[in-house]
Amino acid sequence: MKKILAFILLSFLVLPAVGQAPAFEDLIFEADSTTSTYKAKGKNFAFIRSKRGTGGVNKTSTGDSIISKAIPVTDIYLVFTEMNSADLALREAANRERWENLIKTYPEFFAESPNLYNLCQCNSAGNLEDFKQAQGFYVYFAGKVEPVAVAASKPVAKKEEPKKEIEEPKKKEKVKEEKKEEPKAEKPAKEETVKAEKPKKEKKEKEKKEEKAKEGPVVVAQPEPTPEPEVKEVKPKKEGYSKPKKAKDAKVCRPPCYDGGDEGLAAFFKENIILNKKQKRKSGDLISVVTLQLNFDGSIKKSMIQGANEEFNKQVEDAIKKMDLWNPAIKGGVTIKSQVKMTLKYDNSTKAIKPFETVIIPRPAPKCTECLSDSQVFAE
Repeated sequence: MKKILAFILLSFLVLPAVGQAPAFEDLIFEADSTTSTYKAKGKNFAFIRSKRGTGGVNKTSTGDSIISKAIPVTDIYLVFTEMNSADLALREAANRERWENLIKTYPEFFAESPNLYNLCQCNSAGNLEDFKQAQGFYVYFAGKVEPVAVAASKPVAKKEEPKKEIEEPKKKEKVKEEKKEEPKAEKPAKEETVKAEKPKKEKKEKEKKEEKAKEGPVVVAQPEPTPEPEVKEVKPKKEGYSKPKKAKDAKVCRPPCYDGGDEGLAAFFKENIILNKKQKRKSGDLISVVTLQLNFDGSIKKSMIQGANEEFNKQVEDAIKKMDLWNPAIKGGVTIKSQVKMTLKYDNSTKAIKPFETVIIPRPAPKCTECLSDSQVFAE
């Protein structure tokens, strides 16, 4: 009986730890690269060698200390190496194995939803041995950086250079400026008055005055008033918030969505990406894959645009800058960070750019598909 009770108690103790392990599909990563060997940032971190396969990573004393002291993890960098196109083809599968091994050994690292990075040491001409020494997980945690003891070195006495005597410049002799006498202005000669009057000019002036009097007042045509341009009503943008927001119901959920759902998102891109005649003739070439990383308040943390047409990519980038806050994803009644990936291309039915093939991370639950408004979710 005691053994059974002990087993039940042990099961309850183990279950919460297992429940903390996140799924790889629910993690949001930022991609970055460097052509030189990665160097750790100037703050506290634990270095853990990455590992492929399914056996988990090897534990370290620093990693164990983070868990035992409940120190919050802020950032985790996976540094990996690619020297050729073959490495690039294996990147997705290889990095998934590395992250899943870290999750298996240290699920507690992900409790505070740290920022996650995939950083590639991408340089075919780089030093492979140096790259291998630097690759692995860099787990940065909060806390003060302990001062590193540096061996004092004797100052090297510098030879004093002889001071060069600076010769004072000889005083320049003052040259007396001779005052130049200003020439006196000559008085203008008096103009001679012309007494002779020209009778012909007087007659012409009188005739002109009489003709104007007969014609009457001159009517000046007033220009037609120009029509005032139509002023579109500018909707004020939403305000973000500094902490995750709690819903009225702890069980409520929502996928990240733009105001108006799919129709509202399509209307936004139709209004903000205007195509010229040349682009419309070659509309099949207009394809861009857009990835948006959203904060817990719906603001866009980072946007990534990939496509062969640089002009179209720039139009998409300018449109995204005009976006309002999204309705953030809600899980367990609390707003969370999320990622939205979609393909923008020309739609023949609407004659405009429209999003297709939308993928959301973390994956929403089967029942969590409706784009609820904030007024439906949060208490006023």
